[in-house]
Amino acid sequence: MRNILSLTSLIVFVGIALLLWFAIGNRLLLGTNDEGIYLDAAQRILHGQKPYVDFFGYMAPGSFWVEALSLRLFGETVAAGRLPVLLYFAAQCALLYWLVARLTSVGPAILALFLYFAFQTADLTLLTAQHRWDSSALSLAAIATGLEGQLQRRKGWFVASGSLIVLSAIFTPSVGLVAVITLGWLVLKRELRFAIAPYLIGATLMGVVLLAALYANGILFALAAQLSWLSKNYSGVNVMPYGAIIGGYRALLEGSGAEFVLRASIIFCIALPAILPVVSVVACLVLVWRRVSRPEKGAPGLRDSFIYLTACSCALVFSTYPRPDVTHLAYIAPLPYALGAVACVFLLGSGARLALTMFLSLFAAIFLWNTSRSVVHTTSIATPAGIVRVSLADQPYVESLLVSVKPRDSLFVYPYRPLLYFLTAGNNPTRYSYLMPGMMTAIDEQSALTDLRRSPPEWLLFADLPLSEYLRVFPGADSKRLHLAGLEQWIRQNYSDSASPPISIVGYTVMRRTVTRPISFVQDK
Repeated sequence: MRNILSLTSLIVFVGIALLLWFAIGNRLLLGTNDEGIYLDAAQRILHGQKPYVDFFGYMAPGSFWVEALSLRLFGETVAAGRLPVLLYFAAQCALLYWLVARLTSVGPAILALFLYFAFQTADLTLLTAQHRWDSSALSLAAIATGLEGQLQRRKGWFVASGSLIVLSAIFTPSVGLVAVITLGWLVLKRELRFAIAPYLIGATLMGVVLLAALYANGILFALAAQLSWLSKNYSGVNVMPYGAIIGGYRALLEGSGAEFVLRASIIFCIALPAILPVVSVVACLVLVWRRVSRPEKGAPGLRDSFIYLTACSCALVFSTYPRPDVTHLAYIAPLPYALGAVACVFLLGSGARLALTMFLSLFAAIFLWNTSRSVVHTTSIATPAGIVRVSLADQPYVESLLVSVKPRDSLFVYPYRPLLYFLTAGNNPTRYSYLMPGMMTAIDEQSALTDLRRSPPEWLLFADLPLSEYLRVFPGADSKRLHLAGLEQWIRQNYSDSASPPISIVGYTVMRRTVTRPISFVQDK
């Protein structure tokens, strides 16, 4: 039976990976800010630069390494950069299916998979390079292997689990909380204490390998310094309440009557990554209470498995700090989806399960239909980053940009759209893929200005964003730090719109260096 489940999970992985590859493998998604960070970093690594030493990197190097490997193997294209993400997502889908089927049956597993896929792909910009995809897929694999070790009582699964959770930390260090939870669980459960040594052996071996890789690359101490920098500058700017969405919920709940009900239903589906972790905790408490008050309903071992998985889910939620908004919770959503499906099977009556299934399936189908339409209505464009497919609305803006900025032209993008470096193959004269006001310090601003003055770029892409836009995305930021005044003053004095009417893309105006006068060397205050 387990062999059939493993084979079916493999089919799910391959099927979803192929489906997404043909649907969005080379899709240019301009609505995301973060993908360009990893693609630009990967290119820099391929060209001999080191993260934290030669260029600014805001997270652990795992995602940079994976993206660089993909670009090296398959070319410096959007499609090569997208491949790891699609494989991670397909792996999450397969593991979600496996978890639900392992604890219940195939039917609930298929339904959970359908709902997860439909709601997670509703916003295609989510399926772009991000360190959370790497760590979430690997940590989920660590949890699944740990669960299988508990069910089979085999040491090898715990060695794999310990290795995988430490590996995931090279992408997002905070997911190491899962290792603490798992180790505590093994200590607590007397019958599982035999697994402590194998788990620690797997974790230690992987830790030694990763430390050796960091040292061999000459970035071990630079990474430690960067993590210290992040602890001082990242958290305060990025803090958001649990389950929040950019812009808040109020604007989405306008209307009355049927319109209000429809909007509320859609918001419910969007907010499932924040709702399901809470549901799993409540369900866990109910299962514990049932064990005390009457015989447990369900398969043997369900209660302990559910408690362990819920504890791991809580650890993953805490790992999203300081930004546990719906978007970041979506990266770790497969486990809450699995727990929600298991809870529904064992805690709800048949009538309630049918009603909930019909409601969620209806909106899942609507979300899938809307996504499929956005996939179909695209066109192909040749770019320095390979053949890409863009929406018909974005096509003229992308073509206009590529007519102006040629490969190897010097280019600076400010404040935060590094994907445009990768798309144009422009040369950034600074060590910064982006300069986010509110997070970057005065030292970072001065460093970038020094590089720009030394090698003034021919082209500049500039978005003069109002404070309200910054605060919409980063509501916890200090409004007094949301403009790098010296850098912005230098830009305005030395660059002007390159065409009439101005050429722009995703809010960034294409500007060219003013050649009628020398570059200004205005000193910062």
